[in-house]
Amino acid sequence: MFGFQELLLNFLFLIIFILFIPIILEIHYTKISIRKRFWLHNLSYSLAILSCICFPIQIMEGYVFDLRLVALTFGGLYGGIYSILTLGGATVIFRLIVGGSGATATLIVVMLLSILLVLLSNRFMKSSRNKKVILGTTLSLLAAVIALLNSTLLFGATLNILFIITYIIITLTSTAVIIYLYEIFNESILIKKRLLRAEKMEIVSHLASSISHEVRNPLTVVKGFLQIMLQTDLPLKERNDYLNISIDEINRANEIITDYLIFAKPSPEKEKVLNIKEEIQRTCNLISPLANMKGIEIETETQDLYFKGEEQSFQQCLLNITKNCIEAMQNTGLLKIKTKMVNHNLLLIISDTGKGMNKEQISRLGEPYFTTKGREGTGLGMMVAINIIESMNGNLSVESELNKGTNFYICLPLVEND
Repeated sequence: MFGFQELLLNFLFLIIFILFIPIILEIHYTKISIRKRFWLHNLSYSLAILSCICFPIQIMEGYVFDLRLVALTFGGLYGGIYSILTLGGATVIFRLIVGGSGATATLIVVMLLSILLVLLSNRFMKSSRNKKVILGTTLSLLAAVIALLNSTLLFGATLNILFIITYIIITLTSTAVIIYLYEIFNESILIKKRLLRAEKMEIVSHLASSISHEVRNPLTVVKGFLQIMLQTDLPLKERNDYLNISIDEINRANEIITDYLIFAKPSPEKEKVLNIKEEIQRTCNLISPLANMKGIEIETETQDLYFKGEEQSFQQCLLNITKNCIEAMQNTGLLKIKTKMVNHNLLLIISDTGKGMNKEQISRLGEPYFTTKGREGTGLGMMVAINIIESMNGNLSVESELNKGTNFYICLPLVEND
């Protein structure tokens, strides 16, 4: 069929430069400014026009046909007046470089098409997907018909009827397919963005609800004791007991708020080289009173391995995990902390002999609201720990078996100690 292969090759250029490249840019380079994205899209459309002009169907000396008008129609409808002027100018310049009588014909067709695009681009952008396909296809068809009439009536070109039918069909098909697929991809990207935003908002909502609930509980206790002390004459010992309980509850509320702030905004700007052996020793000193009170033995097997992190945040991470381990054991048990080097990474293993978790509980670790401590927990501790480890370019994995214990594996990149 006359010119069929060249038109299909043009269609391939349109698919690559109009459909795939802009969508890949949209997906992977969302941080690019709107202005830069606009010019990158226009550059891609211009390359589509140039590619079509470079592989045309030769009708007669100096007169060629291709699918450049499809690219101009698409880019003009989606880009607005600036894209119409840019792409229209690019089309004329590229065609003038090739030369021949067809260059003048191109100027006439581009001018007429640009006027239509300016008049209809706003209406196009407000239309539904199906209406966009119809409007875009109509404009592309009209441009093709003008180009055909222009070539025969003004420049005396002789066109094969089979070529005319092929050219119109491929022009219609390529425009409809490209606009339809572009709309589908754009809707998918938009839905994905909305889902991500909804998930973030849901997490924030859960956190806000959880924190307000958990902070309100200790504040209610404090308020109650203060009211009792104001309204009655209490013995000094009882008053001191109430004050101590109130202070404990305020400390609890402060811990919840601290956990939330660490989760919401880690402090990587204070990073320095840390020695895991020293950090574990510091953690053991802090948790020893709680472990002794519950009859739990702490066993460590550590070595001098260095990593980069923020000291206070990492201590918070270790405290949250080790406290969970201690609280998972009833009256006796063993908390074991071990370090080793694996594939040039630091592997920290924290193990307990507590009640353990099932697979569903392991998969939900770090979720807002989820805790294995019942009403005593908020789920914030593990959220904070996971967030801190991820901010240090590490990862945390968990193995557990019911009534046998839990192992926490923390992998962090090693650094050299200067």
